[in-house]
Amino acid sequence: MLKINSAEFINKIEEIKTGGNDSGVNLTQNRLLDLNIELPEIIEQIQIVQEIESRLSVADKLAETIQTNLLKSESLRQSILKQAFEGKLLTEAELEACRKEADWEPAEKLLERIKGDRKINK
Repeated sequence: MLKINSAEFINKIEEIKTGGNDSGVNLTQNRLLDLNIELPEIIEQIQIVQEIESRLSVADKLAETIQTNLLKSESLRQSILKQAFEGKLLTEAELEACRKEADWEPAEKLLERIKGDRKINK
């Protein structure tokens, strides 16, 4: 018996095809039917199918988990933005500590600086 991926099988195909190019023009059905191709035992075939199905199932669950987490992250992003615009991200004590930092500036000043940077970059 021949295994399809073996060098012996490839050589056998080369022997039975005729013609002037590699198209295998005369590689007829009868010639192919004369080849004995080795297949795994049915039990091994079933095991292979089960392994593939198991891995596909894991991949499907992983894709579902990723999609769920993407939706959660978008919801969290929206919640953070809402809290930021409402001024509820930090406590008063945390805000006071930030204001004491050397690089702190009010939002209005930051926005003006960003607009100025954009004009310069254009």
